[in-house]
Parts: sequence; C-alpha cells; structure tokens
Amino acid sequence: MKVYIDLIFMINVLYDFLILTSVSMLLKRNASFKRIIFGCLIGCSTMATLFLSLNKGVLLLLKFITSLSMVIVTFGPKRFYENLFYFYIVTIIIGGFQYLMTGDEYQVNIIIMGILSPIIIGLYIKSQRAYKLEITKEYHVVIVDGDDAYTCTGYMDTGNTLKDPLTGYPVILIKDTYTFTSKKVFYVPYQVLGNASILSCILVDKVIVDSKEVKVLLGLADKKLFKPGIDCILNEYLRSV
Repeated sequence: MKVYIDLIFMINVLYDFLILTSVSMLLKRNASFKRIIFGCLIGCSTMATLFLSLNKGVLLLLKFITSLSMVIVTFGPKRFYENLFYFYIVTIIIGGFQYLMTGDEYQVNIIIMGILSPIIIGLYIKSQRAYKLEITKEYHVVIVDGDDAYTCTGYMDTGNTLKDPLTGYPVILIKDTYTFTSKKVFYVPYQVLGNASILSCILVDKVIVDSKEVKVLLGLADKKLFKPGIDCILNEYLRSV
C-alpha cells in the first residue's frame, strides 16, 4: 500500500485549520492566523504514528494529548474546557460529514473539506448564534385576569418543561408577589434534584406572549428564583407555538 506523505500532510493541515477556525468563530475567540497555523502543525505531529508500531490505547492517548496541546496553543489556557468541548464537537461534525460523503478517497476528501465543510460549519455557527439570541431574548407578556391586566417581562428557560398532567398546558413561572382573582387552581407535581413537590398554578382568562395568545398555567414561584428585571419564566414548549 502506497502512502503519500505530502497528501496526508495537506489533508491534515486543512482538516485542523477548518476545526480551529470554526471553534474560533463559534466562540468569538479571535485567534490569530499564526496561532491557528501553529495549532495545525501540532496536530500534524500525529503523522509520526504512521511509522510507529503502537497499540490502540497508546495511540488514543497520544491523539488526546495532541488535541489538548492544539487547543492550548491556539486559544490559550483561558476557558480551556469550553474550548476543548467545542473542538471535539466541531471535529465530530466535520469528520462525520466527510466520512458520510467520501469514505477514504483522498482526492475527493480535499474537495469536500475545502468547499462543503466550511458551508456546513457556517450553517452550524449561524444556527448556534440564532439559538443563543433566542434563549436570551426578553419577551413581552400580558396577563388578563378578570378586570385586571398585568404587563410582564419574561425570558425563555430551556429547563422549564413543566406541564400540567390534567390539562396538558405548559406552566409559566411567575413571581408570587402577583395577586390573581381567578379561582381556577391546579396543583402540578414537579421534581427538582430528586425532591418531589407540588406547585400551585392558576388558569387566568388570557396570556399573551409577544402578541400571540397561548394556553398556559401560571405557577406561583418565589421571587428569588427570578433574574433582575424578569417577572416570569416562560416554558420551553412555547418555543414551537
């Protein structure tokens, strides 16, 4: 079997360059071109294993150490674990896409990696940024309870997936400092960190989130749970409504 060292070196450099650049863009690290290239050269050091007889355990350890070195050299020690996590995520995306599309044909790999991989990573970065903007967005919430109407500021919490098992309505958490006249009270069971409890919830006449009426229950929660300037915690299920 012929091994073309120059071709393998070029593919590895391109592969590592795509990964490190994508991580830098995704996390807004603004790594310099010089540091990225230096990280790529460290990644190519694993080519030496082609000429060594190593068992899988040692080979895996060497690759792991190499990836750690690449991340530290390119981005520095600050926020190391986050950088390393996204390094592996992007590696899986590019590697999986390449394997799916090309197999082991090196010439085709170069085309795919050089043209299509940046597009895939670009779409991934765009979707991640859009998701971050969505979950940090503040929502305008209007609650109508009989003759009373309240205007609140809410935010979407991906951890709030609580639903009432009886009505199937999602539960919005709201500060217990609010007073409602509605007598439609539901007791919704929930579990936090292994501790089960019951949350008192109220069904009011109308709840409008960003000009869209939604069917929800209002769960009265301790005001200490809320960030400054936030009156209610929206439910993850409302994202698709």
